[in-house]
Amino acid sequence: MKPIDYWTDAGKPRNLATLTPQERSQLLETLKQMEAKEWILRHKRKTKDLGKMKASAWWWQTLSDIEKKRGLPATNDLRRRMNNINEGRKNEPV
Repeated sequence: MKPIDYWTDAGKPRNLATLTPQERSQLLETLKQMEAKEWILRHKRKTKDLGKMKASAWWWQTLSDIEKKRGLPATNDLRRRMNNINEGRKNEPV
């Protein structure tokens, strides 16, 4: 099953309260992966618009803000996911 099949199934009510714990877990995993992809795209855009140095400063400030709001484990999880996505892209055939 794809990560979001359970959520897009027309037969299921679209209410988080009706999801099983496994479905909620799958949804959370999907959201975390999508967030990591979104931050990668934002960083690439900043690098293109501002240059590498300013984009790097922006990113470290963003990580600091995320850490303040969510804590260090969540920040490390986001960075790990982003690194895994980038590593996967490097290993893809051109």
